[in-house]
Amino acid sequence: MTLAELQNQVGSLSSPSKMPCHGYSIPAKHCNVGAKLRKVANSVCSNCYALKNRYMFNNVQTAMTKRLNALSHDITLWERNLTELINRKEKSGYFRWHDSGDLQSMEHLTAINNIANSLSHIKFWLPTRERSLVGSWTAQNKLAKNLTIRLSASIVGTGLSSPTVGNYIINTSSVGWASSAFHCPAPEQNNACGSCRACWDRDIPNTNYHLH
Repeated sequence: MTLAELQNQVGSLSSPSKMPCHGYSIPAKHCNVGAKLRKVANSVCSNCYALKNRYMFNNVQTAMTKRLNALSHDITLWERNLTELINRKEKSGYFRWHDSGDLQSMEHLTAINNIANSLSHIKFWLPTRERSLVGSWTAQNKLAKNLTIRLSASIVGTGLSSPTVGNYIINTSSVGWASSAFHCPAPEQNNACGSCRACWDRDIPNTNYHLH
């Protein structure tokens, strides 16, 4: 397939402005845990950045909905075509899942893990609030060495001690947690990753972000 044909099948890759790489975003309104947290005061989802500003532009919403529809329609075909698209387009050696949206199912995480295994030259970062789903999945499956899952703390100003989930000690992230050993440097460098790749690094237990 040509790049245009692949993008027609699975949607284009997203290009988060602060990231050094491409991503793949789906509508935040379809988050499972996130939809519940949006109703909780001081939760990390109560003022979700992916439900405002440029994320609400019609063209952005259309692109994210196309990706979700492709994922929901035929996940085996989605996995195959997206593997090829990422392989052709991502030259940085890094990739981010879900600058908007989250895991939809166990099958979704399986496909993401398969993509990582197929593209061993790329490091993948998957932030998620789907702790129960990740726990069930990791209890039954082997996590790709180049896929870093970060479970997000639910409440602003709090953190998670690197939790054992399934058969793995999973990395974490937080928002506004002063006690974190590592803090995202983006606010001090024009809101960009720059040379930092901590989010993809399993040796960094927790990454703490400023409140958007």
